[in-house]
Amino acid sequence: MDDVAHSLYDEDFYAWTQEQAELLRRGGAGANGLDVELIAEEIEDLGKSELHACQSLCEHIIEHLLKLEYSGLAEPARHWRREIVEWRLQLEKKLTRSILTKLDLVERYRYALRLLRSFEVDTPGLMQRVPAECPYSLDQIVGSSDEDWFPPAR
Repeated sequence: MDDVAHSLYDEDFYAWTQEQAELLRRGGAGANGLDVELIAEEIEDLGKSELHACQSLCEHIIEHLLKLEYSGLAEPARHWRREIVEWRLQLEKKLTRSILTKLDLVERYRYALRLLRSFEVDTPGLMQRVPAECPYSLDQIVGSSDEDWFPPAR
């Protein structure tokens, strides 16, 4: 593996998996009998699992940020903050530039709202209080500008 490929592998695993899959598809199976298409699919799937993990972490962070801001509950707030910090740390380990471009905040918010709906049993009217569009920037969600940022309770 040359230095450039090794660097991409270390810095942006998702981008590396997508690039390697494409390179395998462009090359021939040759005499070595490799199942190039299947190998390419498996490599892509490795990258996709990283992407899906980051998407899921963002959805859970958004859900908990909404709980902090709109639930009106004080007692579980410390627990929610701890979980957000833990998920931000996990996200920091996995997040790359190419994954960041694929997070799609509108879709992450839609999934976070689905997660939040099950919590409404404990907090009637919660879904009417949360905004229709995501009130948080991607920087606030991932904690890239201020890892200790949390929304104010309403």
